Amino acid sequence: MFQWLRTKTGCPPAITSYLPSPLFLYGVTCMVLMCGRLQALVPSEATPPKRSESQRASLCDVYCSMCDETPLSRVECYSEFLMYCQKTFQSEMESINASDWCMWDNVKSPYNKFTVCSEDIAECLALPWPNRLVEDMFVEIHSSFFQECPTETLRDPPPNVIFALVMTPICLIPAMVVLVVLKTKNGDRRS
Repeated sequence: MFQWLRTKTGCPPAITSYLPSPLFLYGVTCMVLMCGRLQALVPSEATPPKRSESQRASLCDVYCSMCDETPLSRVECYSEFLMYCQKTFQSEMESINASDWCMWDNVKSPYNKFTVCSEDIAECLALPWPNRLVEDMFVEIHSSFFQECPTETLRDPPPNVIFALVMTPICLIPAMVVLVVLKTKNGDRRS
């Protein structure tokens, strides 16, 4: 059964408990340091380059083995990995001038990287995405970085546009009634 689960999800079954082992913390720290340096080499684009299946599988193996070496459940382990994604996002956002946070062209790359990071790890750990943890993280990100962004308030259209939109059906209804009455009055029931 466990062999089937491993091939189906890519990860062996989760072990549930609450205290992370020092080995897990060491592994997460090493991964953060390695990936942090690698990300500095990646050009700042809206969509990062696609990984090959073998690269993706090896990353999934790393995530799964790190989670399996701890007594954490899959969700708790995913929560720890989400913290890494969030820290990366925060460091990229802090490198952008705070006055530029409200311009989408400036924040779409870090925002997309956070999305891809959270989605890839969830997929590797066989967790649904989006999920409650990710939604809470997005709410936290928006309240931290985008709360002060001005939003365009919707305003009413000019009076002449409203007048045209209201009067068109009002004028068409009597014209249609007259056509129906004339057609039925003459006894001509053909259309």
